[in-house]
Amino acid sequence: MPIETIIWFPYWYQCDQTIAVGRIGNFDFFKNAPDYVPHNGRRVFYHGDWQEKCRDLFDRQRMCIRSIAHPVLGVIRAIETNGLDYTFVFADGQPLKVEAEETPGLIYGRGEVISDWRIYVEAEPA
Repeated sequence: MPIETIIWFPYWYQCDQTIAVGRIGNFDFFKNAPDYVPHNGRRVFYHGDWQEKCRDLFDRQRMCIRSIAHPVLGVIRAIETNGLDYTFVFADGQPLKVEAEETPGLIYGRGEVISDWRIYVEAEPA
């Protein structure tokens, strides 16, 4: 089955899907990617509201996550989106906490500011 590169772009506020390398699951994707996410024709993981009124904004597909990477942060093993902080776990197991509520995108313990949060996920149908 073909591997596809899909963009995971955080909306923050616990409105994003948790992803992890090796995870097989049903993931939601925008039917039409929002204008604020530069996607170059790639699909974008759905984020936002999952209430029934938004059901027409996304499609669900069973996928297997093969890899996750960010141009600045590097290779990522998982992104946990539960709680007020998101946890990015790197390939070596080291976690990175990112503020997801009051100052979304603030990386704890690093002076680095990420201006482009597009994360590239390789996945294939499962």
